[in-house]
Amino acid sequence: MLRTLAYATLFSTALIGSSAYGADNPTVPKDQTPQAEATSGVNFLTTQEKTQWRAPKLVGVGVYGPDDKQIGKIDDLLMDRNGAAQTVVIGVGGFLGFGKKDVAVPFSTIQWRTEGRKVPATEPPPVTATGGGQQPPMKQTDPAATEASQGYPDKAILNVTLAELKAAPDFQYVPNPAEAETQPAGGGDQTKKTTP
Repeated sequence: MLRTLAYATLFSTALIGSSAYGADNPTVPKDQTPQAEATSGVNFLTTQEKTQWRAPKLVGVGVYGPDDKQIGKIDDLLMDRNGAAQTVVIGVGGFLGFGKKDVAVPFSTIQWRTEGRKVPATEPPPVTATGGGQQPPMKQTDPAATEASQGYPDKAILNVTLAELKAAPDFQYVPNPAEAETQPAGGGDQTKKTTP
């Protein structure tokens, strides 16, 4: 009962918040450009371009070798302060997160691939009296439009084998300086963990 009440409260709050947001932020008509300039001079974007991906959706995309066999999955993306993707961290091996290692490669070394999808070209034909209908003609979708719509490419291609990826050096993230181990002043071999 408490769980139901908690969910109802959460959804009600979200709906009220979205209504208030919608009242303060009317939608931009479709015939306008995908940018709107604020009084502060900041350009706000209103639509996704076909060439843009959604970064959180890239996490989990399968990485395939030159033989088109999966060799890992994307675990993380690192970008510079200008927003340019710099590094792709790939999780290799393991089962349910155990025994997995992280390997990193430059973003530019990966090729991205999305296949077009087959969809009906027209409305389905009417069903005949015998219960069967004809198959509608199919058409191929534009891979770029499919990719933009789903927010990520179907797969990443890296020109290395699984053995090469497993033999690559482990990737290390920058440690938290507040949790860094320090050497005591006496030069001993004991380490002390500092905390804020």
